[in-house]
Amino acid sequence: MQRYITNALYQMGDSSDIILIRSLSGGCINQAFYVETKQTQYFIKLNEKVTHDFFRKEAMGLTLLGQTEEIGVPKVYGEFYFEEQNIALLALEWIEGTKHKKTEEWLGQKLARLHHVYGSAFGLAEDNYIGFFPQKNGWSEDWLSFFRDKRLKVQVNIGQKSGILNGQRQRKLEQLMERLSDWIPSHVKPSLIHGDLWSANWLYGPQGEPYLIDPATYYAHSEIELAYTELFKGFSESFYKAYHEVQPISKTYTERKPIYQLYHLLVHLNTFGEEYFKPIDQVLNRYV
Repeated sequence: MQRYITNALYQMGDSSDIILIRSLSGGCINQAFYVETKQTQYFIKLNEKVTHDFFRKEAMGLTLLGQTEEIGVPKVYGEFYFEEQNIALLALEWIEGTKHKKTEEWLGQKLARLHHVYGSAFGLAEDNYIGFFPQKNGWSEDWLSFFRDKRLKVQVNIGQKSGILNGQRQRKLEQLMERLSDWIPSHVKPSLIHGDLWSANWLYGPQGEPYLIDPATYYAHSEIELAYTELFKGFSESFYKAYHEVQPISKTYTERKPIYQLYHLLVHLNTFGEEYFKPIDQVLNRYV
């Protein structure tokens, strides 16, 4: 892999000597490397199993989040695709730091301010990815139909095609989608969200300041992001307290929270398998 890293660095204008390339663990989709040259340090992601635009869409999301200046993201140095070998590569700023006692409080404040960056419609101009799966976007003025058609239905269709979703569970999902208007509002403000925010998709910088990584960015009802942070835990009370000081919680949020979590549960079902049947069934049994 070193020759692809060296090639990418050269194209970015860094032809200085490479001091160290160290493989990193923790990612479930990409190979990851710490790369240090005489010029600077990089975080390099590499994948041999994705389409040519996979990292371009990630870079686009990071750039969009960074342009708000509301929360930190790593600088994008470049994204590359070596067509003959089907190898995609993304070069990012290396972020490393020590957690500050207020890091999670800052994360809550900054995420809430990000959610105050509003668009004119829901979605995004281009499709992107959620994990390995294409995430359909385009623009919609109606949140309910966007959430149903571009989020839930897409993942349900993936599950049907693979065979993991069928029978009563599939019928209940279809019934729930038909009744979404009982819980999901159509007309809310389109907030810019990270789109895949769980505890492993943020880190802290040199002063303990939070940085977001691995986005699946789009404009959405901000509650879908908040609901996902609660799904697999990993966020502190200080995070939520700080978030709600900037973005007060709706009285009806808890009524629809599990439905918003259902989207990510379906993504995980299609990615990891049957272990996600139980939490999906708990949502379906509550509403259908």
